[in-house]
Amino acid sequence: AWVICPAADMEMMKQLAAMDGSGELPNNLEFVPASDTDRVETLLRDTDALLIACDDVDSVVDPNVINYLLDPEKVNNLQRVVAMSRNLNGAGMGMFVSASRRAANAQVWDNSNAAAYRSFEQNIKDAAQKCGADWTIVRAGTLKGGACGESNLYPQYLAESYYQLTKNDIITWQLLFDCNIRGVKLQKGDVMSGPGVKAVFTATGSEEHEGDSSRGGVAEAMVRSLGVEDAANQDFAVGTVAAREIPTNEEWAQMFQCLSN
Repeated sequence: AWVICPAADMEMMKQLAAMDGSGELPNNLEFVPASDTDRVETLLRDTDALLIACDDVDSVVDPNVINYLLDPEKVNNLQRVVAMSRNLNGAGMGMFVSASRRAANAQVWDNSNAAAYRSFEQNIKDAAQKCGADWTIVRAGTLKGGACGESNLYPQYLAESYYQLTKNDIITWQLLFDCNIRGVKLQKGDVMSGPGVKAVFTATGSEEHEGDSSRGGVAEAMVRSLGVEDAANQDFAVGTVAAREIPTNEEWAQMFQCLSN
């Protein structure tokens, strides 16, 4: 596996990806500076799947970047493109959600950038088709958490140092979220709702709420969808479920059955 990242962020990203607090990266993971186009294009030639995501609610991946990565002349073996988008149906949105973003959490998804995400999705679909690859759109709401929880309990997610980076109190609510919300639910299509009038109270909430998505849950859903035939040329949303343990392989397989209905 390989990850493109800005050269200026390389050390921070390596720190966040380190296993068990040891500072060592997984042997099968390579970070590639975005400026190293020779290495990127070498890797693209043999890559059979690409995962594309942007964490910022105000940004989507630039069409020029999509066209560069999904250039039929650069990719020879591409089978699937999985892209993270957002819940765009507008349900559970409105002034309370927008107010919560301004007052409590700038990363609240309030649907204000929906047009850009719709365009992004179409760009992904068009570019994948030109490469002869399938696409999968994975939808998220307000992204929360994303690291390993207490005591590096789940090292497949970001390292504990993530909590220091996001800390603005004695205990970061991101850690509390990761400890309390390890469950996941999937729904086919663009159907999940936002938090509605409860948004001001849920913006930094560490319990199960409508309109939230766990970064860890979304990332794992994206990766696992690669092995799900029914996920090809489909979109589905990722929501949260209160749980102290992450889903098992069997539970993930059961959740993905929603795509076959």
